[in-house]
Amino acid sequence: MSMYKPSDNSPGWRIDVEKKAGITDEFICKINDTAVVSSSFPLIGDSFEKQGMFRGKKVLMSGYRTSSTITEGNGTIKTEDKYQIRVFIDDKLVDKFDF
Repeated sequence: MSMYKPSDNSPGWRIDVEKKAGITDEFICKINDTAVVSSSFPLIGDSFEKQGMFRGKKVLMSGYRTSSTITEGNGTIKTEDKYQIRVFIDDKLVDKFDF
């Protein structure tokens, strides 16, 4: 979780990204526990961008995926995906979330 202060006179916003496991792994950006943006990675491709609005501010969630393949001692091949989700508010990076 991260905090964002929209202006000097306003209380801070709680920013969080949650991952919902599934066929395409959906990511949900929440501000003050309200879902603002949600998106999944395409079946082919390693990135996405999705926009939303919260209290008049533009919210952008940008995701990147990296995959690595490991061959275990018994010859089994295992693929592991790592994700980084970046959240921007009015084009300023708020935080990066790693999964």
